[in-house]
Amino acid sequence: MDPTPSPATILLGLLVLFVVLVVVRGVRVVPQANEWVVTRLGAYNRTLRAGVNLIIPFVENVDSKVSIADQVVSDVALDVVSKDNVVFTIELLVVFRIVKPELAVFRVNDVRELVIGLVKSLVRSEIGKVELDAVQQDRESLNVAIRVALTEAGDDYGLVISRSEITDVRLTESTQRAMAEVLEAERQRRAAITRAEGEKRAVELAADADLYRQQREAEAVRVAADATAYANGVIAEAIAKHGEAAAKFQIAERQIEAVRALSASPNAKLVLVPGDVSDGFTRAAAILADTRAP
Repeated sequence: MDPTPSPATILLGLLVLFVVLVVVRGVRVVPQANEWVVTRLGAYNRTLRAGVNLIIPFVENVDSKVSIADQVVSDVALDVVSKDNVVFTIELLVVFRIVKPELAVFRVNDVRELVIGLVKSLVRSEIGKVELDAVQQDRESLNVAIRVALTEAGDDYGLVISRSEITDVRLTESTQRAMAEVLEAERQRRAAITRAEGEKRAVELAADADLYRQQREAEAVRVAADATAYANGVIAEAIAKHGEAAAKFQIAERQIEAVRALSASPNAKLVLVPGDVSDGFTRAAAILADTRAP
């Protein structure tokens, strides 16, 4: 038996080897969170998604393997100038991902360096629109503005900037001293305003109290006047009913009371009684006698 293989056997073996080679070269398993860029004869053809994919061996080739997971660029430090001409340093954290691998591969050599460059350029532009106080107090609005600007710039390169944060603001010593002086002056201004408002309120309250006192005193005078008028009305009505004798009796009674009060004074050594007052005693007695007579 001739051990030399026949041409048919050799041909079959070559065919099997070629099939195996085609399978090995043509089947591509793309891992999760990755996409592969395929070129055909040197030109971009398509992008392979995660899973099992087929390519044409020797005609198509996997040019680049791109991760589509979120990538983090941290501790990006740069010097910036604010709208009020203050120079300071900020640190940023940027999170991005590649959504169009063909653009990220063929339009730029290094995606990470591109993102850092875009961040530095756009952040300097946005910081230059606001003052230092706004950077420190309203950082969230500034982060949103930076993220929007980065997103617009990243669209041309197949990138999505999902997050951009200012993580730190570092000031020079001279700037810190100047800010401390400004804050102290602001505190003094607010304290002066508070004191002035307190003094103004105290004056208003004192004026209100004085007005209230005067109103109450006026009401008291009005009540006393009303009482006097009422008493005079009652006396007038009594005089009208009982005649002149009642009026004379009231006058005599008042004179007697005045003399009694004067004589009861501890300083009184000698009491001079006017003649009309002594006549008042006589008139009062006479009036009483007349009123008691049947």
